[in-house]
Amino acid sequence: MSKTLALRIVLFFRIALDAAVSSFPLFLQPSSRRQLTNTDTCRSSRSLHGKADDNDPVAVAVAVTSRQGEVDHILRTRRTINKFHPTLMEGWEEIIQDAIISATYAPNHKRTEPWKFHLLGSETIRQICELNAELVSQKKGPKAGERKLERWLQMPGWLVVTCQKTVSSSGSGSSEEDGNGETTKVTISNDDANMDISSSLAREDYAAVCCAVQNLCLSLHAAGMGTKWTTGKVNFDARFDEIVGIDAKKEYVVGTIWFGTPENAKGKMYPDAPLKKKTLEDVLIRSA
Repeated sequence: MSKTLALRIVLFFRIALDAAVSSFPLFLQPSSRRQLTNTDTCRSSRSLHGKADDNDPVAVAVAVTSRQGEVDHILRTRRTINKFHPTLMEGWEEIIQDAIISATYAPNHKRTEPWKFHLLGSETIRQICELNAELVSQKKGPKAGERKLERWLQMPGWLVVTCQKTVSSSGSGSSEEDGNGETTKVTISNDDANMDISSSLAREDYAAVCCAVQNLCLSLHAAGMGTKWTTGKVNFDARFDEIVGIDAKKEYVVGTIWFGTPENAKGKMYPDAPLKKKTLEDVLIRSA
C-alpha cells in the first residue's frame, strides 16, 4: 500500500469519526455540548481546507460529503417534542441567542427582516397558561382546563415568534440596501398587504418568518434541545398580545416555540419519525 493511499484512508476515518461525534450532541453533557456544536462540527472541513489539502480532490470530496451528512442528520432527526425535562440545560440562554441569530439568516426576499422573538419570563408564562386554561374551560369544561394548565406549566422554555404587519399605504415605502451597498426604495402598495395575493409583501414576510422558525428549531436541535411549534387558539387572542407585550398594530403572532431538553421516550435519543405518506417518486417531478 502506498503512503499516499494510507494517508487518505486515515483521513477518511478521522473525518467519519468527527462527523459521528459532532452529529450526536445529545451524547454529551450540557456543559460540553455547546462547545462541540459551535467549534467541532466543521472540524473536518477546516482540516481539509488547509494549505496542504487545497489541491487534493479526494480530501475536498470527503469533506463535502461529511458536511452534507452532518446537515442531513440534523434535518432528518429533528422532531416535535411533547415532553421536556423540567429545567433548562446549563448555558441555555446563549444557545437561544445563537439559534435566533441563525434564524435571521432565513431566506427573505425583500430583506425586510420581519421577525421578532419574544423570550418569555416565568410570570408571563403563567399568565399565558392561565389564559389558555380559561379558553379550554369555556369549550371543554373546568376539568379539561385544569389538566391543560398543569401540562402547559411543565413547558420549560417559551419563545413567541411574530411577523411584522405590512401596512398598505400607496406611495409610501421603505429603503433597502442591495448587495453592492446601494440603497433603493421599496414601495408598499395596497396589494402588498393582501395575503391572498401570491406575490404580496405580506405573504413574502410570513414565509420568511416560517423559514426562520425552521432555522431556529434546527439550530436548537443541533445543540441538544428539543422544540414544539404551537399555533393554538390562545396565540391569536387579543389578551395574549397584551400579556406578551406585542404591539398588535405592528406585528402578529406566527407561533409559540416551546423548547428544552427532550425527555427521551423508551430510551431512544429521538422519537421515531412519522411514517411518510409519499415517496421520493411521488414528490420529485422531473421535466424535460
